Amino acid sequence: MKRWIAALAALLLLVGGCGKLRDQVTDYDALVKETLAREYAFTGKMTYDGTQAEAKFTKTGAADITAEFSAPEALSGLVVTTAGEEVKVQFRGMDVDLSAYTLPTQSALTLLREILTGEKAGKLTVKAEEEQLVASGSILLTTYEIVFDKETMEVQEVRIPSLDGVVEISDFSFTD
Repeated sequence: MKRWIAALAALLLLVGGCGKLRDQVTDYDALVKETLAREYAFTGKMTYDGTQAEAKFTKTGAADITAEFSAPEALSGLVVTTAGEEVKVQFRGMDVDLSAYTLPTQSALTLLREILTGEKAGKLTVKAEEEQLVASGSILLTTYEIVFDKETMEVQEVRIPSLDGVVEISDFSFTD
């Protein structure tokens, strides 16, 4: 009888201990998807196919992105806003409305918008590192990686290795 009680007590401790371990495991896949669904803003220094640019990005709603360019000088003042399937371009007093389908699918803005706002269900692989999370996937026939701060879930960098593209992110803040 004492053996049964000891075995039962050991089993209860084991099951109770496993429950605590399970509570400590973080679902990083869900956390990444929740983060990308939020509204946020950041400054991005982009290098893409040999070109460099800097812009202030703001994500609102499910898939609305505004990019306000400050560099290079030739793009300074350019504002591109995507809302659903519509794209509005403002530059030096001109406003142009476009369809999202008129932009090249491999352009930096198209890819960045799709990476940061596109549906990721089943498409992301999340790898937890010591201080970062790296979510990788492919979209529009292009591979990418999104680097997050593991503690704050702030986006730190977006990499598009197949096109030599990198967006270094600073001043990231959630706006919702």
